[in-house]
Amino acid sequence: MDQLFPEDGRADGENPVTRTAREMAKEAFLMAQRLRKSGCGLTKDELITSARKIATSGQNFTRLICIIAKNCVDQRCSQELLRIVEQIQTMSNQLCIISRVKASLARSKSSEELLVGNAQQLLQAVSKAVRAAEAASLRGLRPPSPDPEELEVAAFCMQWRRKLLRHRLQETSNMDCDELSLRKTSTKTPSTFVALVQDL
Repeated sequence: MDQLFPEDGRADGENPVTRTAREMAKEAFLMAQRLRKSGCGLTKDELITSARKIATSGQNFTRLICIIAKNCVDQRCSQELLRIVEQIQTMSNQLCIISRVKASLARSKSSEELLVGNAQQLLQAVSKAVRAAEAASLRGLRPPSPDPEELEVAAFCMQWRRKLLRHRLQETSNMDCDELSLRKTSTKTPSTFVALVQDL
């Protein structure tokens, strides 16, 4: 399957999985800032718009994670991903409903806290999905269909997997020894999906 994807694929920050997760994290950060009244505060309408954006992004994110689950060779990893996808879909729907209800009510601190709290719970589920996607990618993926979105997601997963395997190979070939003749380990940490989504 490695042959399907060129080495010079998209940069980590440009892949659809981490891009969507970062967008969600950014909106949730703005909402939390508004609640704490620090930085540039959002109006009620802007707060609701941010909540709706996060809910929509949550639905888009699940579509991408479903691609990984569908092509994962490990059945257990695939089932774990689909279970988390269900949670994200439910939370996204809840956030969308709450934002609609709050739009028709007078502004209150408790309603803003509810919106922010739900957005943060959704982000936690997204973070869990990112970790599960990382595990699934490491286990391996089947060749995807010719669909451009499937190819893009699979290319990123393969790119990440190659980077991790390259890192492990460098670790094992490191011949530096300390004063006790024990092999030194590298101070570099392998790249992970979760590390790529720094705001989560």
